[in-house]
Amino acid sequence: MNILLVATPMLDHVGGNLQPVAMDAVRECPPLGIYLLVGALADEAHDVKLVDLVAERTNRLDAHLDALAVADLVGVGATSMSWPTARDVIGQVRAARPDVPVVLGGVHPTLFDAFVLGTTGADYVVRGEAESALRVLCRVLEGDGQLGEVPNLSWRTADGGIARSPVGPKIAAEALACHPLPAYDRLPMGVYKSLAVESSRGCGFDCSFCSTPYRRSWRGVPPEAFVDRLESLLPFLDRTRLRTVHVVDDEFSMNRRRATSIARLLDRRRLRARLIYDSRADDLLEPGFVEAIAPHTYQFLVGAECGYDEGLRRIGKRTTTAMLIEAAGVLARYGLAGRAEFSFILGLPWESVAEVERTLDFAAALAEQSGVRVLLNWYCQVPGSRLWDEDRRAQVVHESLYDDYGFMTDLYLFRSGVKLRPSEVWHIVDRVAASRARLHQANGSHLIEFATPPPKDPRRHPLTEGLSPLAIVEVERGRLCLRLRP
Repeated sequence: MNILLVATPMLDHVGGNLQPVAMDAVRECPPLGIYLLVGALADEAHDVKLVDLVAERTNRLDAHLDALAVADLVGVGATSMSWPTARDVIGQVRAARPDVPVVLGGVHPTLFDAFVLGTTGADYVVRGEAESALRVLCRVLEGDGQLGEVPNLSWRTADGGIARSPVGPKIAAEALACHPLPAYDRLPMGVYKSLAVESSRGCGFDCSFCSTPYRRSWRGVPPEAFVDRLESLLPFLDRTRLRTVHVVDDEFSMNRRRATSIARLLDRRRLRARLIYDSRADDLLEPGFVEAIAPHTYQFLVGAECGYDEGLRRIGKRTTTAMLIEAAGVLARYGLAGRAEFSFILGLPWESVAEVERTLDFAAALAEQSGVRVLLNWYCQVPGSRLWDEDRRAQVVHESLYDDYGFMTDLYLFRSGVKLRPSEVWHIVDRVAASRARLHQANGSHLIEFATPPPKDPRRHPLTEGLSPLAIVEVERGRLCLRLRP
């Protein structure tokens, strides 16, 4: 079977042009899911063509029309952030090949299978893990079996309805260890900073702001098996810019002893993989972990989130500010503080200016005292989180808001989550700038940065004060546009 798989980038309007944004702007690491699926399908003797539009920095399929012309199935992967690009891609596929089956996968189609099937030209959605389901779907499309036998599948019926097969069991950790490796022989040279690898799936926690799939469902590949897979992939480091390995787990150190065992196995095998990963503050307090992982650490992120204990309790983080301070101190003792980013969220839905300032003051003090880097993010309404689900039920947000480019800078979406007045938002922005300048003067480096600045110029538009929930605000080319949401 000829299969065309398409990875879609996050794009938005920047300076009047559609450009990659967020991590796709710097091409941090390849989209692991698509490369895993290429490996899984090629292992069953399918002829798979990979179109990595993240690497190509575009939403256009023009360079791949020959492959599209002979495809028997087109698969498109998308997150909520890349969903506008995916819609563009589906439209191009339908214009060139009205006959070819199109299957969607990824977080956004999984969350909104009925909506995306009803509003695009796609035929199928694989909900959740696709490695097994997509292989079964291919066999069915070749005439072996019925659609209802494909696990996790949604499809449009002849009468216009939506049918769903049952969700199959989650892939066990031992099975993850045995899956075909990602097809990094297809990886373009010198495009991505790092290789993407996976040592576990899911997260054992359920923070209210988090849209990570498989919350409260963590599966860790056994240490020996993971290091075996990692060692097999290390030759592909030559294709990356930094020769680093990005472990894309939600939390690499979710099982602290397992993570420590991985570090010690790397030592025993004399593998010097420079790792990028995410960790929790309380994991860094595990005896022996930081010492073991330090020689293999290039950079890592700690989800600190709030600078006051009540906020940490409300989001379900199960950490405290005392733990954050202690963890930063441990990193400083082992010389890792300069490689650590502590990420904080500003403007959670319940927060007043005073509470945001508590987080900002705590973050600045943490950077000043320990030398860790602080990353500040405005709270964003991302589908899949418990907070987003609450607002969806209250009809404050809707999945259609993510159909078009520009939602990342949409003032309505911003203000639907961050309840501060525009003047208060810009007060916080000014406070961040002052903290950055003070730390630069004290330490000679910028230790605080905004990962998500607010949308353009809300303080210049008094009309944005007290907007009705029925209004969508868009700032485009310096103009404020208001329209009613259906």
